[in-house]
Amino acid sequence: MTEYVLMTYYVRYLKEIRKVSDSTVKHYQDALRYISKFLVRKNKLQQSIYEIQDIGDLEMLRNYLYSDADFVALDKRGHQMYSAGFNNYYKFACGEGFADVYNRISLLDTEVPIPKKKNTSQTTWRRSSIIKVQTIESAGYLCEIGSDHRTFTAKSTGYQYMEGHHILPMKMQDKFSSSLDVYANIICLCPICHRMLHYGVESEKSKVIDKIYYDRSERLASSGICLSKEDFRSLVK
Repeated sequence: MTEYVLMTYYVRYLKEIRKVSDSTVKHYQDALRYISKFLVRKNKLQQSIYEIQDIGDLEMLRNYLYSDADFVALDKRGHQMYSAGFNNYYKFACGEGFADVYNRISLLDTEVPIPKKKNTSQTTWRRSSIIKVQTIESAGYLCEIGSDHRTFTAKSTGYQYMEGHHILPMKMQDKFSSSLDVYANIICLCPICHRMLHYGVESEKSKVIDKIYYDRSERLASSGICLSKEDFRSLVK
């Protein structure tokens, strides 16, 4: 099976954050592997559950599974091991529990392969909304530029609205040998700071960019993205 970034992060999450045993990790992985094969046979996936990058798509697969008579019967014979495995991964993908790991999320940093490009009206690099959701959750829905920045309550979460931002833009993926769609390269921002980084004047952006480099340079390096301060500035700007 292809090494998917979400699979890499999920396994590290189980081992480094949840501290579960290797046998439990194997149990969860076996369940997801079997579910993946089941969904491939049903023409719902190409290869693996880990190829799903959007939480909404994962939700639809979840609803499909639990309404499919074949899966329900299979799960019953397996004493609910398959649904338990899927539910555990689904909670991970939704960022459940990530509010408690902000000071430890760097344990998940690792170099991962560059994802494939996808074809739309133009060719773009694949990116995961799941990783963004988890990043925002782990930051406690607080802007990482200024934790006192306030927005409004988001209908979808019940928490104040925040946005996930790729520090080094995905359009620069060709310049790197490791994926830019990783935890270390995504930051939780309020809408004002997010727009400022995209559209603000350089004099207002420079201090913020320096702060981000100071906060993230070591984590980026752990993810295979090694940059000097000068190179970082030139790429972020």
